[in-house]
Order: sequence, then C-alpha cells, then structure tokens
Amino acid sequence: MVLHNQYPWDRSKTELRPASEIGDDDIVIAFHPRTREVSAFLDRVRAGRVPAQRTASPVVPKAPVRPFPPVKVREAFTVQPKLEALAIVRGELVCDNSDVVRNTSFSWSPMSAAEISAKTGIDQRRYTRHDIGELALEAAKAAIAHSGRSTDEIGAVLVATCTSDRLIPSLSTWLSGELGLLQTHCSADIVAACAGLPYGLAEAVRQLQEVERPVLLVCVEKFSDKIGSVRTSRMIFGDGAAAIVVAPAAEGSAGDVDILQTYAGGPPEQVNSIIWPNPEFDNDITVYGPEVKALVARYLAQMIGELGELPGDTSDTLLEEIDLIVPHQANKTMILQLADKAGLSADQLYFDIETMGNVSAASIPIALFDAVRDKVITAPMRVFAPGFGAGAVGGYAVMTVDPSIVAPEVVLGGVGERPAGSPDAADLPPIPGTTSDDVHVAFGV
Repeated sequence: MVLHNQYPWDRSKTELRPASEIGDDDIVIAFHPRTREVSAFLDRVRAGRVPAQRTASPVVPKAPVRPFPPVKVREAFTVQPKLEALAIVRGELVCDNSDVVRNTSFSWSPMSAAEISAKTGIDQRRYTRHDIGELALEAAKAAIAHSGRSTDEIGAVLVATCTSDRLIPSLSTWLSGELGLLQTHCSADIVAACAGLPYGLAEAVRQLQEVERPVLLVCVEKFSDKIGSVRTSRMIFGDGAAAIVVAPAAEGSAGDVDILQTYAGGPPEQVNSIIWPNPEFDNDITVYGPEVKALVARYLAQMIGELGELPGDTSDTLLEEIDLIVPHQANKTMILQLADKAGLSADQLYFDIETMGNVSAASIPIALFDAVRDKVITAPMRVFAPGFGAGAVGGYAVMTVDPSIVAPEVVLGGVGERPAGSPDAADLPPIPGTTSDDVHVAFGV
C-alpha cells in the first residue's frame, strides 16, 4: 500500500496499458485485488494497531546436561539405509539480480545487481507459477520411477518444508493420496527449514526400522509468493523440490548413510532470526542477517568439531575422509567466510547457489543433483552435507552419493531457461489473485 502523500510519481503522466505494451524500463504500479488478506492489511493500517511486543524477561539459554552425540547409523540401526533415487524439479522461471532490483519497493535502499552478487554469491534464483504440491508430486513420481519401485512398496512419506500453505491435509498426506497410496505407516511433514535434509533423513532411517520398505523423502519449498519486498529475503530465496527414495540395503550391506546429527535451539534472537509469517512485514518472510550468521557460525564449528573427533575407516578422523562438502546453499559469501574460519578450504565445498538461490530444505539435495550434473561427483563419493537456518535448527549427514541415483530432471510445463531476448522481469510470477489480463502493480517491473 502506498499512502497518497508518499506517491513519488507525477500522476498526470500515469496511463493504463495492456501488459503486452509495457516496456522494459517502464515503472508499473500494481494494485492488488481486494482479497481477504489485502482487506485485513488495510484494516490494520487504518486502525493503526501496533503489533504486540515481547514483554517477558530474556531467557538465558543453557547447554544440555550432556552433549547429543552424532548418530552412528551402522551401529545404531539394524536396517541400513540405501539411497536408491534422487529427482529434482526447479522453478521454471529465471529471476536474475537485475529483475530483483526492478521489482523492489521504491523505499528499498539502493543496491545494484553486482552488489547482490557480491553480498550473497547469487546471480539468479528460480521461481515457479506452479503450486508447491505440484513441485513435490512431480519430484516424487520421478524418484519412484528411477528407483524401479512401484508406489505400493512405499512404506512412509516424509515432506520437509517450511513454506507449505497446506495444513489439513498436510502436504505429505495429500502427496500420499495423489500417489495412489491406500495406506502408509507414516505420512508426516517436517518443518526444519534449511536443515530439512538431515532432519528428513534421520526420520527416514528411523521409519525404515519399522516398515522395512522404502521411504519417500521430499524436500520442497516455494518462497516466491512469500518474499514481499523485504530486501534480505527478496534477494536470496527461490523455489524447487527434490525427492529421495531411501530403501533398506541388502542384508549384510553397509548402506549409504554413515552419520546423522540434528540440533535445534539457541538464544532467542537466533531462534527468531528468520520469521514467516511476520505480521510486522505484512506476513512476508523476514531475515535478520547478523543473527543468522551467528547461528551458522555456532553450528558449523560444532559440526566440524564432532567430525574431527569421530574416527575414520583408514584415517585418524572421519573429517579427513570426506570427499566433498555440499552445504545448505544459504549465502555463498557468508559460508565461505565461516568455512575458512573453521579450517575448510573453498575447493572442498560445492555450490550451485549462483543459479538456484536459497531453496531452504530443498537446497542440499538439489545441489547434490547439480554436483553430479557438473561432474563433480563422477563415482560413489563420501559427502558431508550440513544444514542450518530458521528456528536455529541445524544438522548434517555423512553419506555416500552414487551418481547413478540421479534421475532425469523434471521440467514443469515444458518451460526451461528464459527465452533469449525476453524482458528482464517478464517471467516473474503473477501477483496472487490476478489473471494474465490484469495490469499488475509492483514497484518497477
């Protein structure tokens, strides 16, 4: 909402045009349809209500009475996990940094496309017009097909996401129905944000012990309709999905997962460093950078310390036997700085954040897929995959990734890279509630 006395343009030069006649450098004002959410926002503005502030005394976090050791999967579980398939779906729309700059609020502090790249390591991110459920479903079907399994073999369905707008039925139970599963032992959503892969794998391995049949793990996020115009979130987030089939390994086999670890907690400022929905920002997602950096530094140091204390098979420590590090793709610049402080070199880490952005729970599995695509993983390789983020969650997996598990990439709607010569921001998702015939209002298109 732009208040009348803040409108910065000469109204006498305002005109209505069909969307097809909007030029690349024209400024477009998009007036959102009067939906329930918009009406509620206008009511809040008119009422002048101030969101309730925290009044409780600050809580001093206490360390656990004893540390939570990493789970040594081969020692802790009878049924060993085998990674049978990995399939991904990217958002079909490419949004580069110049698009982000064009589509920000007029009150956004100046920041160039080059500055976004330097600050985050991101040049492009992927958005989608499709529903988050469709992303999950297509990735799931591709993973099951590549595994050679039939759907009636699936014993449990787990969905790691922090952006689902589906509560009842949950995304996992909805997905089970869409896949034609009459019954599973468990279908459950896991809200672990950027640690979705280690949390999801940990639960998948536990489910294997009970069902002794394949578990489907889907990591999926859709941020493009939740980022608003807040700079820190609009710069980094994207859309995508990945699905993994985790099955019982053959009897006597070592399986593919060595170590699993998960964490949560910390000072309230870190726990609340990423908020969605945030009523103070019209329920869009917000990111408070310094606190996020602090929680990532805390967890990364803890993870490296734990791996440095675990014995390796042929080396003094497990850390020495890691072939590749595929971290959560949060912010490349930040992670490289923190990794250097933790004693890791840049050539040990793989990133695809330059073209994918931050896809939270889906970022690690999509990056694993891309590491195979880029021929970084060309044979079975031991990978350390750390995740950390919203809610002050963290976790990691040490696992063997065989490139043969990667399924052909799913392209939704037959749309791939942005067509050459198309307008910079023409591919951005439409504002919810509008149609292709509406004139969209945004601060800069």
